[in-house]
Amino acid sequence: MIPDEIYNVLRKQHYQIKGHSSVKLCGWVRKSFLDGNECYKSKFYGINTHRCIQSTPSVAWCQQECMFCWRILPSDLNTKPYSLPEWKNPENVAEDILKMHRTILMGYKGILNRIGEEKFNEAMTPKHIALSLSGEPTMYPYLAELIEIFHNLGMSTFLVSNGILTEIIEKVNPTQLYISLDAYDLESYKKICNGTEKDWENILNTLDILKNKKRSCIRTTVIRNINDDLLKFKELYSRSNANFIEIKSYMNVGYSRKRLELSDMLKHEELLRMCENLEKNSSFEITNDSFESRVVLLSNKDKKLNPKIDFGF
Repeated sequence: MIPDEIYNVLRKQHYQIKGHSSVKLCGWVRKSFLDGNECYKSKFYGINTHRCIQSTPSVAWCQQECMFCWRILPSDLNTKPYSLPEWKNPENVAEDILKMHRTILMGYKGILNRIGEEKFNEAMTPKHIALSLSGEPTMYPYLAELIEIFHNLGMSTFLVSNGILTEIIEKVNPTQLYISLDAYDLESYKKICNGTEKDWENILNTLDILKNKKRSCIRTTVIRNINDDLLKFKELYSRSNANFIEIKSYMNVGYSRKRLELSDMLKHEELLRMCENLEKNSSFEITNDSFESRVVLLSNKDKKLNPKIDFGF
């Protein structure tokens, strides 16, 4: 389903791939196992890091080619666009994702004395799934059904989308819906995400439906001197009326190093100052931050919601 040159790179990066779906063990799960550290999603939302799956039902398909993306893009290898796969049914995709994740975890059984048997067994029974690893998950046509399957298994879901397929986003009901909003107008969108005018129009339409979602978050990846004036986003943030905004620095990792420099990253204190300025000029207030991940969480003052998730949904 995936061109060999893309597939081979993904496998070298330790992606587990089955058909069009993929799982990769998040670095924070390793840190949780070995050092007891927790990721910012644990700090912000109360998720148990070691019980989280990082996955995607659309590992190599996306409508955009964002300059900050750490994943490999077809243009990185001068590969021509390739056709969509034959999509598997959601029951099989859910089974594939869970099996791949548990296969990865079994590699850590050899250091059970360091991890602890209880923690390892908990990890083997995941409670949260992030549909965000690579590609655009809404390109999988049975995404709503897939999310429902995970919920029926007692798992919470985070879905991260570029917002282009509004009709799919209207149908899905994840525990928390993220929309990546990394540009503030059509010109900046074409520069940063290499998208089309129609894509941008669809993203704007998606912002208008977020108020109907139970938990929504806008995520903006900030690149120095490119989209680091957050006040240019203020109107779009207000338009979305999202529950939360995550402002995160671009990170100079993976294949993004072919497109951007180390100097394009922002320091955490710079992010905080930007968010303090946004707080003064909008209906969003700083709620939390994570120095190590260079991310700041803001909450909608007019739409009060506890960031900590009630996992008894």
